[in-house]
Amino acid sequence: MKRYYRPHTSTLQTESFGLPSYNALAQILPDYQHVFRTGRPEKQDQGKTDGAQNKKKDPAQINHTYETHSPHKRPPLPDFQDDPHTAEVTEHQDKELENYRTAMCKMAEDIIALRTQLGALEAENSHLRSDLSQHQEVGRTLLQDTDVDVMTKAEIADRIASLKVKLASETNKAASQRDKLQQLQNELIRNDSEKELERLRRAHQQQQAVLQRYQSHGAKMAGLESTVRQQEKVIEKMEKVLDTKLRERNKENTERKKLNDKDEAESRRKEIECVLAAENARLREELEKMRHQPPPVIIQQKAQTLQLFADREKLSLLSQLERAEARIRSLENQLKANCREWGREKQALTTKLAEHEQGFTRTSTMILHDLPTSSVTESVLGRIRHRQLDPLK
Repeated sequence: MKRYYRPHTSTLQTESFGLPSYNALAQILPDYQHVFRTGRPEKQDQGKTDGAQNKKKDPAQINHTYETHSPHKRPPLPDFQDDPHTAEVTEHQDKELENYRTAMCKMAEDIIALRTQLGALEAENSHLRSDLSQHQEVGRTLLQDTDVDVMTKAEIADRIASLKVKLASETNKAASQRDKLQQLQNELIRNDSEKELERLRRAHQQQQAVLQRYQSHGAKMAGLESTVRQQEKVIEKMEKVLDTKLRERNKENTERKKLNDKDEAESRRKEIECVLAAENARLREELEKMRHQPPPVIIQQKAQTLQLFADREKLSLLSQLERAEARIRSLENQLKANCREWGREKQALTTKLAEHEQGFTRTSTMILHDLPTSSVTESVLGRIRHRQLDPLK
């Protein structure tokens, strides 16, 4: 059932120009007096005096702007140019509109509050009506079972007492049933909460397991990083040691080569001196022989043949020397290549040996797959024993 707000009275006090008075809503709605704002007294007095003057004026001089016209005719356009009271009327309308707006807001709030209160009262009323109807039905059924006209007052009193006892027992039973229902509801809520708690516990356990796995993975990664750093340090130290050894070996090789070159040059010089001394001795002997021989032609031919033989021997010796030097250079280049290859193999083997000592897992692509440490060390030492030269930088 809807209720609408109706004011106490619908009479309006009219002022000049057929408009309601300034405090029309205050008179219509006395409960909302605190909402309206009071205007200035000077303007009210001025409005009253102006209203009195306008009442005394001739009706022909009154502005007909706010006259009511027929709904079938179009009202004429108002002319505000010659109206001296336009500002006053607009101010009056603005104040009236603002007061009306505030009053409507307050009325809307009161209507909403009353509607909520009405809904609550209607619900309570329906509940009370249902309880009353139940009690009346119970009383009717009890009275219908017996004939009241035949019963005496004592029987009626006993009957009423028994009904009271029965009503109390039924009330207690209803209360116990209500308590039981409440208990069952609480148990259902508790079971739901326990299920939710169990689900949350399982989710927490899963999260803890995942967190522990990640933590173990992080610890393993930290251990691997530390081992990698240690290996890098070991590799740097081994590189430094290898560099120092290679420098020493290179120095020794250069010194040895210099000594060998000096020895070879000395031996060659000695051989050449010996050959030249023997040749000179032979030539001296031949010269002595040729001196004793008279024919010059024969001597000239013998000297030419000896000179030819000496030149041929020198050319053969020079060619042999060049071939030996070329052979030496090729052997040196081959030794350098072999030394470089041996250095790479040694570096790879030392790295794999260090990995094996540190306990890294090997893949099928590695050379030293599933080999013990002793075999690796023996292979490395065997290569070092067989190789005679170190790699060059």
